[in-house]
Amino acid sequence: MHSRLTVTSFRAAIHAATAGAGLTQVASYQVAASIARGELELVLEDFEVAPLPVHVLYAEGRRGSTKVRSFVDFCVARLREALKP
Repeated sequence: MHSRLTVTSFRAAIHAATAGAGLTQVASYQVAASIARGELELVLEDFEVAPLPVHVLYAEGRRGSTKVRSFVDFCVARLREALKP
């Protein structure tokens, strides 16, 4: 199979698929909202790869950055929310 369109970002790929340009392969969290709104639908689900675990690591140390800690807390909260059934 040959691609008719090549893009360099997942947003462009999702936009093209939503506009009817064809299929795309992106991470599930990147299209969750589009699928929920009915803009996109899953195909070839039997061929999906197994999900990979996500880890958020950082070295806190004595001078831990408040910005880094806030970002980590944000990531952890969003990941937990995404994993809820």
